[in-house]
Amino acid sequence: MLSLSPACVSKNAVVKPPAQLFDLLLELLLAQDMPQPLVASRLKPFIQASRLVPEQLGRTYLILQGAGFQLTATFEKPSFRLYQVTARLAPEVFAHMKEHAQALTPGPEVAVSWKNQWLGLWPKLTVQPHSNPQNGVSARFMGWLPAQKFIVLTRL
Repeated sequence: MLSLSPACVSKNAVVKPPAQLFDLLLELLLAQDMPQPLVASRLKPFIQASRLVPEQLGRTYLILQGAGFQLTATFEKPSFRLYQVTARLAPEVFAHMKEHAQALTPGPEVAVSWKNQWLGLWPKLTVQPHSNPQNGVSARFMGWLPAQKFIVLTRL
């Protein structure tokens, strides 16, 4: 998926459960202040390779690769804080993440809701903190292609 120099490749990455990665992505996007170096350090246990793409049209991108996935984290101007993560997933990783997401329940800190659009082909999960509902996260699950599955997590 990526062509990276050996300096960017980590051989110490441990394969972690997809549910743990999904929870971390939600946590990173729900946080108010998440700059690129902090995102990279928090995701380091999951990744085997990474590459930072310089600023293009007011955005920078951090591309991360791990076992069964590739993440593209988008950081937007003016603050260059985390705005969106696009996850390209192997079918089994997608299935685990979707199953985990469907099992999420509302709690004392967050509200969780599901909507099905396009005849159920484009389900959307919304997670919003009760303390500040405007700072929620939506996750769109796109799994119609047999070999490529995607989840797009975006700050509201």
